[in-house]
Amino acid sequence: MAGHPDRRTVLVAAAGASAAAALPALALAGEALQSVAVFEAEEPAARAFASGRSPALALDGDRVRFARSLFRQQRPARVVGMTRYADYLLLAEAAREEGYRTALAAQAPPDGAALFAWTADLA
Repeated sequence: MAGHPDRRTVLVAAAGASAAAALPALALAGEALQSVAVFEAEEPAARAFASGRSPALALDGDRVRFARSLFRQQRPARVVGMTRYADYLLLAEAAREEGYRTALAAQAPPDGAALFAWTADLA
């Protein structure tokens, strides 16, 4: 039917909205977030990277909305990530637009997964 979104569009929009909605809950009663970890939920190495880090956000849904919410609205002092390179590029650009310094730390892990560790620090 013309004018109606397909199932995929609805699911992608819902996932992006849920990830963005989770971010405000991470800020404590007006206190700025000091550090946030961002990771690819589908990758075991990235999940291991995020375990023990709090808060840790699985990169999910609309990456642009996710990045804008994280870097523009929440503005943590530091973001550490383990993502695919394409996601790093998008997140790094969004971070730089909001005044962060970004650095690609290394390709990791050596098990063949195409993941990259990176940081974004509020300048």
